[in-house]
Amino acid sequence: MKRGWIIKSGLLVMAFTFALLQFNCEAVDEKVVAETIEPEIVIPDSTAYFDSVYAPITYKLDTFFEKKFKATTFNGTVLFAERGRIILKKSYGLADWKKKDSLTIENTFNLASASKPFTSVAILQLVEQGKINLTDSVEKYIPTFPYIGIDIHQLLSHRSGLSKYDHFCDQPDSIWPDKHKSIHNADVIDIMATIIPQVAYSPNTRHYYSNTNYMLLAQIIENVSGVSYKDYLQTNIFDRCEMNNSVLYNRDNKDELINPVKGYTGNYTECIDIYLNGAVGDKGIYSNVEDMLKFDEALYDGTLLTEESLALAFTEHIDQKNNGQNYGYGFRLTYDDVKGKIPFHTGWWKGFRTYFIRIPKKQQTIIVLSNIKRGPFFNVNDLVNLLP
Repeated sequence: MKRGWIIKSGLLVMAFTFALLQFNCEAVDEKVVAETIEPEIVIPDSTAYFDSVYAPITYKLDTFFEKKFKATTFNGTVLFAERGRIILKKSYGLADWKKKDSLTIENTFNLASASKPFTSVAILQLVEQGKINLTDSVEKYIPTFPYIGIDIHQLLSHRSGLSKYDHFCDQPDSIWPDKHKSIHNADVIDIMATIIPQVAYSPNTRHYYSNTNYMLLAQIIENVSGVSYKDYLQTNIFDRCEMNNSVLYNRDNKDELINPVKGYTGNYTECIDIYLNGAVGDKGIYSNVEDMLKFDEALYDGTLLTEESLALAFTEHIDQKNNGQNYGYGFRLTYDDVKGKIPFHTGWWKGFRTYFIRIPKKQQTIIVLSNIKRGPFFNVNDLVNLLP
């Protein structure tokens, strides 16, 4: 009996000791948990934080363009952004050299060939709606088109081989004798049907950059949509993106332009508003850096095109790269080992030089608009490498 009592007592002591140890461990665990709970994180104002982080980059960019301006090799407006946040937005120089009016962010520039992405987006919208197919022949939409074997895809990718209208309409003078009279897309198409300019290359055999392609695309947009190319852009792109300062200029609507700058040659002579400015699709859009950023953001968020259509625009369509570049639909394409594929387009026309560069992997945007043809062109990769 005594031995059994001792055993039971020992078991009771052991059970009590175990319970006491467990209680102490739980108390210690609770203390440890209490001590390791993360304090509440106070997130600083995101804009202020972004600005502070990018302050050195902003300074670097500003210094780069300030030096170009002081060296008289740049006069214009720039915008660099990441995920829609502004890194640098600034104007350098004059909008009107005679009046000495300073450039402002609101000033609009002729985008020249940087207008082509807009034409491409418009065509791809009509493809999404089932109104046209990329394999459709041009004569399906322009009955007087005098060539066979050329389709929408070839126009978009500059693989049609067609001669440049800004060449065959300009010489000889008998083609368009009154150089004061605007020439419009329909006029160019009539000329093509009449004289049938010799093609530079057979269709779809090689890449040949020709403004004729995008002039024809603008006319196809009109014929398919039933509205002018100008009105189509306004309703389906500018309004959707709230690009309130952007206008298609066709030489008959100068009063509609919003804060336009003048284009100048290298010796500061104002460029003539020549008759070829009446043709559009390959050029003609006036815009500013803020509106171009809105266009860029709309390409990211699906406002204008589906991801599938955008992927088509950024697909290479040249058999061999030219100077490290390729061409999609309305976008040139270059590559960076770190930043990946970089869609972009430049422009050069009657004093205007423009750059619209997208870096999708980093969602970075570069927009440079200049109104003086002076100094060397910017290298696109150099502009890309200004960003981290």
